[in-house]
Amino acid sequence: MKKSIYLLITLIVALIAISTSYLKLIDWFYILKPLTTVLILVLPIIYIKPKLNRYALLIILGLCFCLMGDVLLLFEYLFIYGLVSFLIGHILFSYAFTTINGFLYNYKPLVFLVIFAIAMFYVLKDNLGQLLIPVILYIVCIVIMAWQALNLYFLKSSNVYKWIAIGAILFLISDAVLAYNMFVVNFTFSEVIILSTYWSAIAFIAFSTLYIPIKK
Repeated sequence: MKKSIYLLITLIVALIAISTSYLKLIDWFYILKPLTTVLILVLPIIYIKPKLNRYALLIILGLCFCLMGDVLLLFEYLFIYGLVSFLIGHILFSYAFTTINGFLYNYKPLVFLVIFAIAMFYVLKDNLGQLLIPVILYIVCIVIMAWQALNLYFLKSSNVYKWIAIGAILFLISDAVLAYNMFVVNFTFSEVIILSTYWSAIAFIAFSTLYIPIKK
């Protein structure tokens, strides 16, 4: 199957999944949500040639934890386990990014990310209860992940590094909206924003595996 057709099928499934969420067709959503993530996860496995490299393997493993988190977050009482799954996913993504050019210490993008994280934490903190420490750890991990992704783009501003940076920022937005929706105010269209930014994020990150230069 051509890559363009596969991506189109993935997009259609994602749009239907978002529609079932908005229309409260829960049974269908429980099927289509993980299916969309599976389609994105499988992309590197199908299309990387000649073989999977370390970067791709780490991204695929991170996507597996995202898939696990997707399933766990379908059930509110399993939220903490879903949070841990995504936290591990972010750690794996961060590690994958450092395999390209080592851990990068450009602090300029970190300033923006820390300001954003502090503002988000200030909005959430009074409603976190026993989840205060896990959420702080999660925020730290996703900030580091986004920092390393942005640093790659600032170091090498080619398309593949742009996709990684866009993916990381979209992941940050998705998680921020999810947290605000869950802990502060449940608002209309929140699920549409959360899912569209989340699937776009992991799609950009997954797609980057096809074009990352392999070190000799």
